[in-house]
Amino acid sequence: MMSMQKIQLCLASPSFFPAYGGAELRFMRYLPGLRERGIDTRVVTGTPKAKKLTETDRKQDWYQWAPGKELAVEYINGTPVQRTRLPDETGWRRTIIFNRSMLRICKQPDSKPDVVQLLSPLPPRSIPWLIRIRSLGIPMLFAYTLANHESGNPLKRNLQRWALQGLYRQIDCIVANSKRLKDLIRDRGVRTRIEVIPNGVNLDQFHPAFDTEERLSLRNHLGIGADQIMITTVGSIRPRKGIELLLESWIELASKFPNAHLVLVGARSDQQDPKLAAYRLRLEKLISASGAAERVHFTGLVTNIEEYLRASDLFVFPSEREGMPNAVLEAMACGLPVVMTPFIGLPEEFGTPGKEYLLVDRNAQAITNVISQLITSKEIRDRMGREASCWVQKTMDIQTSLDQFAALYKELAGRYHQRG
Repeated sequence: MMSMQKIQLCLASPSFFPAYGGAELRFMRYLPGLRERGIDTRVVTGTPKAKKLTETDRKQDWYQWAPGKELAVEYINGTPVQRTRLPDETGWRRTIIFNRSMLRICKQPDSKPDVVQLLSPLPPRSIPWLIRIRSLGIPMLFAYTLANHESGNPLKRNLQRWALQGLYRQIDCIVANSKRLKDLIRDRGVRTRIEVIPNGVNLDQFHPAFDTEERLSLRNHLGIGADQIMITTVGSIRPRKGIELLLESWIELASKFPNAHLVLVGARSDQQDPKLAAYRLRLEKLISASGAAERVHFTGLVTNIEEYLRASDLFVFPSEREGMPNAVLEAMACGLPVVMTPFIGLPEEFGTPGKEYLLVDRNAQAITNVISQLITSKEIRDRMGREASCWVQKTMDIQTSLDQFAALYKELAGRYHQRG
């Protein structure tokens, strides 16, 4: 019986660790739980683009090899990762080399998977390779995690939809992480099967602080006292995440609350990507204009996000486009009051605005006003933090998400085996 056998899953993405995207990080966390459910995973990936690397990652020797070179197998969380050297530039060549690598793994008897899951969107030019993989009797699914912009030009928008529909016709199932994303996909004319599986939160890792000492340990490291306010956001420092808007708000907040600190947790994309040089200068000017640069803390990429959240007093998320951002769920799980601005893809699974989180207009003054209210009222902060934590515990446990993914992999693999 197929249900009694282990399932061989291939996670495929042109970039995985150390490319710190939300989908990649989330599935890295899923790997041990999937293994416990009989899902043995292999990752097929490529070398990240140089602009996405941190200084530590630049020490890797991947780039001494010519594009197309299959590198030695690595292990992440006990999972084999087969990496191929990809060209740094976006385009046909990068796509072709990655797709060839994915097809090669699928054709080898000792590594042929039962299911292939794409973690990041591939361009329509990948369709010939997807057809060949399906012809091997391997079902494919795609984790759709980020709401994408559509062109305002009707002709371009129709072409985008036509290409998207053609690509997804090669996929057996799309996994959307929220009902809202499922609706967005359907609105674009996609008729492929869609299952909704929320991201889920590891409640053993993300929970409110047990005691004051636990909160103060990291605050002391940052130079933030017990009687000061720690405002935190999590995400890469890039325009889509709304950091510029938050820093505009900070100018007034810093003056109004001399005991407040702003902590920005995430990779410094503004420093790594040359295209963001002007954006980085804009952020620096805003910080300087606040007159409180010493109270703005950029942590860079960290592996102990939960410690930063437990040390914080409130969480702000001013992004303009997302799917189901785990950063928000994790902040809620840690008992933080959460301030969000509306974004494309805002999921109903986050709960009710005004109860589990606060939703404010996407402008600096609106953000300033609600943060000011939270800073001046510990009672409101505590109440909202409790509501948020209870909601996540009841509805967003990662174990439920893992059960749903494992069941879907086994179902798809079973169908194809029966056909064979």
